[in-house]
Amino acid sequence: MRTFRRRVAAALLAATVAAMAFSPLPASAAPSSGPDPILNGEAFVGKKLTADIGLYTFYGCGGGKGPDFTVYWTRDGFLVAGETARSYVLEPEDAGARMAVHVTASKTACGGESLHSTETRPVGDVNRAAGFTGRSFELLTRANDGSLLLYGRKGGAWDPARTVGWGFNIFNLVLSPGDFDGDGKSDVIVRDTAGGLYLFSGDGAGGWKPARSIGNGWNVFDSIVSPGDFNGDGHNDILAREPGGALYLYPGNGAGGWLARTAVGTGWNVMDALVTPGDFNGDGTVDVLARDRNGYLYFYGGNGSGGWTRSWLIGVGWNALKSIGAAGDFNGDGFPDVHAVDQQGRLVAYYSDGRSGWKGSEAVGAGFGWFTGIF
Repeated sequence: MRTFRRRVAAALLAATVAAMAFSPLPASAAPSSGPDPILNGEAFVGKKLTADIGLYTFYGCGGGKGPDFTVYWTRDGFLVAGETARSYVLEPEDAGARMAVHVTASKTACGGESLHSTETRPVGDVNRAAGFTGRSFELLTRANDGSLLLYGRKGGAWDPARTVGWGFNIFNLVLSPGDFDGDGKSDVIVRDTAGGLYLFSGDGAGGWKPARSIGNGWNVFDSIVSPGDFNGDGHNDILAREPGGALYLYPGNGAGGWLARTAVGTGWNVMDALVTPGDFNGDGTVDVLARDRNGYLYFYGGNGSGGWTRSWLIGVGWNALKSIGAAGDFNGDGFPDVHAVDQQGRLVAYYSDGRSGWKGSEAVGAGFGWFTGIF
């Protein structure tokens, strides 16, 4: 769980709830009847935010009958109608918005005071780590015959693999950006040999809606990866590299289309693998891992607004692996992990420590060497 701490200057008065539902919240002085509530949880569609409220907040304001306060939720400073519980499950309409929780004294005798949490970062669309059917961890693999196999886990055990697609061998690239069209379900993007880019929208049960074209001319890129929300607007994006090493950000618009691309780097042709684990160092923004041809693995920190912070070496000897990827938290400790296929075809999980380092690794599957794609 991550904690978001950033004060919102918005007062909520119980007597004016209806009016505030249609207008921005007015400012107020900082109250003194308890600590500000703290929001716990991940700011992604489908995840739950929970308000941590001080034990004696507005104690006695309920006349000894309780409760002593009322809870309200806001989306970009506007009240979310009907939401008065201490927890809130983020919906697709919350994507891109900043959420906050507010606690208002039950009686005006307590001064009509309100306490306010920090706002979250812009709520992100469902990311790749959420999987395709809601299980704790899921991998998609592509076989030589073009079939897609879904490997899911429940807790610490694999479910039997099941086929969820056919004919994908006509595509020279397959990846999952998470939810790319804004419907709350994870999708798949593919590229054909002519450079056409297509979106297969997920149905939330491991199946796909009919493909639709989302771009042309993408054969100019030798690597295309999906970092998640790289520019901080709440929508999942794409990074694409030209053979000369120029790296571009193609921001998703949250509805299956694009915003204007921007250049985000040069010299990336020294890398032979780009890996997108999500937030790998725990600072709340998504990052990129890159392996050079000597087997050195580097961390590149995203700054949350379409650029970079710092980079450093986080591993050596990674050229011994046939492929490297990332698909979420494999061991359920709250940190995004990395998976790889070794020369024996074993699937190896590399466990992140949440601070751009490692806690260990282990083989978690066999027979993965014959797949033409694992994502």
